[in-house]
Amino acid sequence: MRIIFSTLLMFTCGIIHAQWSVLEGDPRLATQKDDWNLYQPFTRDEWNASNFAKRGDMKWFNDARYGMFIHFGLNSYVNKDMSWPIVYNRKAPDNGHGAYPDSAWQKVWPSLFKLEKFNADKWVQTAKDAGMKYITVIAKHHDGFHMWDTKYSDFKITNTPFKRDYLKEIIDACRRAKMPVGIYYSQRDWYHPDYAPIDTNLIKRISAPPFFEALPGKKIAQGPTHKKYIEYQFNVVEELLTKYGKIDIFWFDAVWYGNMFTADMWDAEKLTRMIRKLQPGIIINNRTSLPGDFDTPEQRVGMYQQRPWESAMTLNGSWGFDPSHKVYSVKSLVRQILTTASGNGNMLLSWGARFNGEWDKAQKDTLLKIGKWLKKYGNAYYGTQGGPWLPTSTYGTVYRDNRVYVYVFEWKQEGLILPLLKNNNIIKAALLNIPERLSWKKNTASYLFSKPSSADAIVTIIELTMEKPVKETDVSVLQDINDEFAYGEVIVTKDIGPGDWNDNQMIIDLEKPKNVTRIGLFNNKHNIDIQGSANGNEWEDIGIATEEKHEIGVTTFMTGVEVPGKNLRYIRLRNNGKKDIVNLKVFAK
Repeated sequence: MRIIFSTLLMFTCGIIHAQWSVLEGDPRLATQKDDWNLYQPFTRDEWNASNFAKRGDMKWFNDARYGMFIHFGLNSYVNKDMSWPIVYNRKAPDNGHGAYPDSAWQKVWPSLFKLEKFNADKWVQTAKDAGMKYITVIAKHHDGFHMWDTKYSDFKITNTPFKRDYLKEIIDACRRAKMPVGIYYSQRDWYHPDYAPIDTNLIKRISAPPFFEALPGKKIAQGPTHKKYIEYQFNVVEELLTKYGKIDIFWFDAVWYGNMFTADMWDAEKLTRMIRKLQPGIIINNRTSLPGDFDTPEQRVGMYQQRPWESAMTLNGSWGFDPSHKVYSVKSLVRQILTTASGNGNMLLSWGARFNGEWDKAQKDTLLKIGKWLKKYGNAYYGTQGGPWLPTSTYGTVYRDNRVYVYVFEWKQEGLILPLLKNNNIIKAALLNIPERLSWKKNTASYLFSKPSSADAIVTIIELTMEKPVKETDVSVLQDINDEFAYGEVIVTKDIGPGDWNDNQMIIDLEKPKNVTRIGLFNNKHNIDIQGSANGNEWEDIGIATEEKHEIGVTTFMTGVEVPGKNLRYIRLRNNGKKDIVNLKVFAK
């Protein structure tokens, strides 16, 4: 790492949508003030007044661990993400613009939508061969295009040259394959004329969440047509849940984000209760600004928690087919899948077909390679729970009955050290995927597992036989976020003294681009501006470290959500106050 002194400029630290539903008093609300809007807080009364699936209804989902998310729609005509880079006129409270006029995505693209190479049975078979245990398919995204034959809109797939009911074919194929199926439905709708969750005559736009505030003397209210939209929404949701037989998951997508979206915008309590009445046993996510049955971190692996959660991740960084994005390696994807399970969560991995319904070979080959790996080692993954040791960036653990599986991603030279458990002991340990004897011993405070002579290239799996079955209560309760787990590893730690500043600034060169997720400045008594750049020429603001706020998250805006990490090589600090001795930490994944 080199420290460079020069004059340079800026980059935007966005904020991540609320993706966890938590009770007031949750320790994360106190310890993660910088990430306040990751969590939507509820009082105990609010939580208890809402509706939930029965615990037994969640079992199949928790056991499945790994699902397929199908992102496919009109956007595939231009090989872009769904809705966000497409629709020019995004409706409030969403702001900004996509790149294409209404005439393109509303008229031209549907007229060309033929799906000549689409085959629902082959899609579902690929999911099974990939080791996936359920499928969630997009029925309607924010662009308002219906991928089913609805009677409530003409903007639908059966009015294209394809003519058939795409959603029905996917659901029928899932049923033939005995594959649980979920429907993704976005409450946002930038096409529907009545959609108006806020009255734009009563607000002004602001740059921070929720991106609007009431004009002087005014009160936030829904637009005058929005009641009609809610009526439409009840109708189409009822249609989706009565037309296609059993549906296992309903996946909404308008997260709270500091009151940007609220439950009253959808009459969400009534809507979700209707869903449960129509489909007994269904499970519903938390993106109606109600607690829901499971939490939904996006493009980030969540921390450990006992409440069910599911990370929505992409195969190549794109929510849809985009050949400009390289497919991630099998190694990185398998590690994400296992790390998610170690946190007691599911992985919902997204892919998107070409406009003609054809698989991209690189995406399909990668999924099948993951499936081959899971077929061999899936017993150490499916049907497990996270714990009993909390995950880090170098290892994770899962358990089932009296078996614990340790996923070692990176071995330290001294080996792997695990602290003793209060109520259980290891009686046997063996390497599961390496033909080698494992050397280990128990000390007064920990277990030490020696590093094997040849670690597995993806992950080394250790199978532990415990003295008695592991219980949920044996797992330590996470009191704050694990920096290594959520933000990767510390790649820079440096004490900056008064003499290190050059004209009130300094630049840290990471020597090559890194996926920087968080920057911390500690012991500073004055504000320090933080900026970043991938090339040293174009700069953006990251944020300001203050005496009270030491750690700044680094994110990238992607399809309506800020996700952790940004590709940076240079970090610039500017300090116009007294030059204290400051400790710098840079996290990257």
